[in-house]
Amino acid sequence: MNPTRRLTVIAIFTSLAIATDYGMAPVANVKLVFTLVFASAYAFGFKTGTTIAILTEFIWGVISPYGAPTLILPFLMGATVIYAFAGWGASKIWGYNIRPASYLNIFFGSIMAICAFFWDTTTNFGTAVLLYWPNITLEKFLFTDLNPLTLYFTVSHELGDFVLGSALAPVIIVYFLKVFGQPGNLAISMNKSPQENKIPASP
Repeated sequence: MNPTRRLTVIAIFTSLAIATDYGMAPVANVKLVFTLVFASAYAFGFKTGTTIAILTEFIWGVISPYGAPTLILPFLMGATVIYAFAGWGASKIWGYNIRPASYLNIFFGSIMAICAFFWDTTTNFGTAVLLYWPNITLEKFLFTDLNPLTLYFTVSHELGDFVLGSALAPVIIVYFLKVFGQPGNLAISMNKSPQENKIPASP
């Protein structure tokens, strides 16, 4: 993919992530950004997904209705990169010859739910560090990570990622591969040969 197309992909996914962050703000810890990062890395590679993850968290941290960014921002950006790594890794396992609806929907949703667990653990660790430094202890981290309010947000995050990942990740991947296809990426038909499934590079 040439630099212009890569920048276009990054701009589109980042804009969608920010817009949906605002739209879904009333829903506790459920965001489409995680599905978008996973799908972008699956379709266009780890670097692209990571760029989208970092840009989205940084911009959202600045313009968020919840207030100005704090020292938790690096933890948020790093945690969201987990989804980029997962999407890139999944593409190496299942390739690009996927359908919008198949058994992979459940796999993608499950992978994203696992990512949500690690995202929450990472950001809760960051919260504990900022709250208790330099007197951070395992007990204080576990209290931050496992108190009832935190668990509520964790469960809602994991369920939300499972549902959104199952329903939308394959659709987003297939659609954007068709729009921004490049040599070696495959279309959605499982009944065609690899040669027939290749998406030609756009001029």
